[in-house]
Amino acid sequence: MSRPRGQHEWESTFGHDHLGRPTPPKYQLLTLVDVVTPKSDAAVAHLESTLGAIENRFVHGPDGILSTVGWGPSWFDGHTEHRGLVNVPARMSRWEDPVIDTPHALFHLASDHEDILEAAFDELFGIGEGAQGEYLRVQEVRRGFVGAGLPTNALPELGIPENSPLLFGFHSIHRGNQATEESITIADGPLQGGTTAHVSRIELDVERWHARDRDQQAALLYAPTVTAKEAEAFVDDAPSDYHAYESTVKEHGIVGHAQAAARARVNNVPIINRRDFATIEGGKPGTHFVSLQRELRDFNNTRAIMNAADGTDYHRSVGARRRNGINAFFDVTHRATFGIPQRAQRAYPYWRN
Repeated sequence: MSRPRGQHEWESTFGHDHLGRPTPPKYQLLTLVDVVTPKSDAAVAHLESTLGAIENRFVHGPDGILSTVGWGPSWFDGHTEHRGLVNVPARMSRWEDPVIDTPHALFHLASDHEDILEAAFDELFGIGEGAQGEYLRVQEVRRGFVGAGLPTNALPELGIPENSPLLFGFHSIHRGNQATEESITIADGPLQGGTTAHVSRIELDVERWHARDRDQQAALLYAPTVTAKEAEAFVDDAPSDYHAYESTVKEHGIVGHAQAAARARVNNVPIINRRDFATIEGGKPGTHFVSLQRELRDFNNTRAIMNAADGTDYHRSVGARRRNGINAFFDVTHRATFGIPQRAQRAYPYWRN
């Protein structure tokens, strides 16, 4: 199957669950790398050759392999003429103090099959003929999963529902709560046909979260007017009546995460496309949060609004983190940003002689 022009164009290959909700690839892997030798036509050809070989070996989609290669501010600022093309991330709330990662590039691989995922990783960063060690040094590898049953198997002691694809016990991806791939595709400029990515490592307090009953979880994750039974049946979106945010907070003294974040939509249309997946690496349950958007400020705006710092204005029981969505249950430990060029330019884009 031929690959689309945009590296980020994955969704046409996704399956769906019994209710029709999209099901992204079950196993995902992020590899942060640095360039270690001067750029050259040979380096470009070698990387493109290996990526092409992987694509020829495995079909495009979760049954084979999906991938993107993004390049960070340190690449564009230090090795191309396009300084400032990708903004460096910043703190997104007053209570976080994340490490700001500065790798030259990010490889995101995804598949329903762990053996395919590991084979593709080994082909890129192992010791074989196609390995990139002469040109790229692996800085960090982050692995995780998303899919019904996987969180339950990973942390069976928590009682996570079997049908949940993520650690908090609910679905986060519905048919209408994502920006479309078309809307996040950059129309012109050096990244034309591509997009941008904001990548975070988030630690989750899953034990304290799952000590709450399901309706309390639904109130915090969606809106105080939403029950767990209703949330479990969401298909097209996570209706949260965000237009009534102020009155709902005043009445219930609770901010719903989805209700707060939905205020960042434009004409009720989401502006970011989330590719997040769960992890238990290092014994620290969490999320690798990958957000794709046309401009990085779309993520920044959404994240700032999601904080719901104004919640305390409407009810004294609401604080920056207290009774305020999921703010009290997660901590962002790392942030990084990338530009994802179209497929034809994914290998060392715009490198300068």
